[in-house]
Amino acid sequence: MLRGRTARLLAARLLCAAALAGVWQYLVASGALTREAVAAPTEIVRALGSLVTTTEFWTTAGDTVRTWAIGLDLSLVIALPAGLLFGASELAYRMSRITVDFLRTIPPIALLPLALLLYGATEKMALVLVVFGSVWPLLLQTMYGVHQIDPVTADVARAYRLPRSQRVRAVMLPSAAPFIATGVRIAATISLLLAIGAELLGGAAGLGNAIAQAQQTQDMPTMYAFVLVSALLGVALNLAMTRAERSVLSWHPAHRNR
Repeated sequence: MLRGRTARLLAARLLCAAALAGVWQYLVASGALTREAVAAPTEIVRALGSLVTTTEFWTTAGDTVRTWAIGLDLSLVIALPAGLLFGASELAYRMSRITVDFLRTIPPIALLPLALLLYGATEKMALVLVVFGSVWPLLLQTMYGVHQIDPVTADVARAYRLPRSQRVRAVMLPSAAPFIATGVRIAATISLLLAIGAELLGGAAGLGNAIAQAQQTQDMPTMYAFVLVSALLGVALNLAMTRAERSVLSWHPAHRNR
């Protein structure tokens, strides 16, 4: 029954996407949408078919994925230890909230001029924006998770005089794991959006830069093909992160019966 329900849901989603593509094709063919601004789905598919056969396309997609992966990894390295530290201490938690809330409200794209001055149109420039934007949801979720540990569990760990390293491994991390997993999933999406945005506006190599170049040459089918690839990449990464979360947290009640 579960497999049948999943198949029906997938079929309904594909049917909805096909219907939207059909409406899009009709609007372009009828002239309601000008071809100078909007390419037809058939043209986009043909352009994408030509792109995927080239080495340049895979290099471009690989640049974006590499920037995303490195930026997310750096965010994890920064946010997880800091979140555990700030969340474990009531004083540190209260003192850090104002600073964290202030910094996370700064739009990462506002740092683009500074990053360009420091590193130019390079991967390092994109990484500055990716890390600055994705570190905050990770940090906050880790802080919340550690700060909301069951007091009884914490008291038992102290009563048994468990070493700090064992308390972190056996109490803090399991209790904060669902919060951290949510932060990782959010940060992964933000990292991809910022990587493509930095490439689009800053000129770093990747899908965003390819979109900008196609737009400048008025090659609308190619531009929309790269936009479609960016969207599909985002969907694939989100599905992968969701599956990984369910696998790692299979012991948690929220995922036990899924």
